[in-house]
Amino acid sequence: MKAAKRNAKRSTERSTKPKPKTKPKMQLTAGRKAVAEAKAKAATTGKSQGAIYLTEEDVRKLVTVKDAIATLESLFATWQEPSTINLPRQRARAGQGSFNLMGAAWGPRQLFGLKAYFGGGNGARYHVLLYSSSDGKLKAMIEADSLGQMRTGAASGLATKLLANPDGRVLGVIGAGRQAFTQVAAVCAVRPIETVRIFTRAAEHRETFARDIERSLRVAAEPVASGEMAVGEADIVITITKSAEPVLRADWLKPGVHVNAAGANAANRREIDAETVLRSALRATDQVLQAKEEAAEYRDLVAAGRLIWADIVELGELVTGKKPGRQRPADITLFKSLGIALEDIAFADLIAQRAVQKGLGRSMP
Repeated sequence: MKAAKRNAKRSTERSTKPKPKTKPKMQLTAGRKAVAEAKAKAATTGKSQGAIYLTEEDVRKLVTVKDAIATLESLFATWQEPSTINLPRQRARAGQGSFNLMGAAWGPRQLFGLKAYFGGGNGARYHVLLYSSSDGKLKAMIEADSLGQMRTGAASGLATKLLANPDGRVLGVIGAGRQAFTQVAAVCAVRPIETVRIFTRAAEHRETFARDIERSLRVAAEPVASGEMAVGEADIVITITKSAEPVLRADWLKPGVHVNAAGANAANRREIDAETVLRSALRATDQVLQAKEEAAEYRDLVAAGRLIWADIVELGELVTGKKPGRQRPADITLFKSLGIALEDIAFADLIAQRAVQKGLGRSMP
């Protein structure tokens, strides 16, 4: 009887004991659901982001020349990819000015776009249109004067980083126009420049430019009375003019100098003489295909049978290591800058990304 009572008691206890809760399993399921919902929301938000319009002021707030140099280096690292495509500039007369159009596709980043600008008597107007190649939608329309100045400077900065002797401290500049400051800033970003010597025909312009450099870049700047004085002792040289005739002579240059010819990008303009090209141990440009249309200094010599296009290397070949850079400290190296659409599109992408992050720009319909 006692044993029977004990068994009955145990049975009663088992029947009244609370069952294990199943909430942990339910909570786990809810957690997974929340993560999935968050991911879906983020994806939807990204896809629904409409096109934005960015002004010159927006651009200046968002990026610097250093950002442009890093962007171009990343771009040219993809130079060998079949989906990295640059369409050379096309020009057409429009009224009293010139309509210019250039386009590119940057496949590794799923981007394509164009830059259009007008140059005329009432000033220039520049715009970049940036698209996503994943869905073909417009991402941004960007006023592109400041963008273009920074990317042009950045191309010279990247070429200087790749080709100039690493201890270059003296920079010689011929030209002091609207593109000149970003050229100087870019070179100062990649080399330990201590002195900048500036020549331009108008004495007041070179004086003002020198003060701007000292104030903004904290580098000593000296206006000088001739191009030869500006470049004679320079380790790195920039020409940034619109001259139709050479403003730089080979016999002014010392051994080991690197030259950035950045001003002329038309077949009827040239900033450096033939001997500077021929004395250079390495001759580079943004893109040979575009150089065949616009690089007068190279075109003239090819036409005369003194140079062949295979003698010209592209920035992308230097960045990827397909072609070697400077071989000896005493070599003269030359970069003929043209400005290509891929540079604009890659830099525009960075600008658009930062604008979204910082909430700048206005929505487009």
